[in-house]
Amino acid sequence: VMGYLGMPRRYYAYAPEFQVFHVLSTAGASILAVGYLFPFPYLFWSLRYGKEAGPNPWQATGLEWQTPSPPATENFEETPVVHHPPYEYSAEGFTPQAHLLQEDRT
Repeated sequence: VMGYLGMPRRYYAYAPEFQVFHVLSTAGASILAVGYLFPFPYLFWSLRYGKEAGPNPWQATGLEWQTPSPPATENFEETPVVHHPPYEYSAEGFTPQAHLLQEDRT
């Protein structure tokens, strides 16, 4: 906004008619900085006292969640066999891709 209104850049002292814009810009930057710093205590708290997540905390169905962490050299100890599409998590009782469905076992 200030450049659009004609404020020149790289001056030692700016014209007084732009003082309001500088104050607003500084206040906005300060609020943004506080917003970025606010989550850090929660991050450090969870790193120290938080419960460790399991191998698939969101119960995702994709193959990337079927490998152990850290992954083996080739990502999987055995090559997985895909039995159904990856996006069946909306169905009741979904299972991961590499797990056999009941109808596949017969």
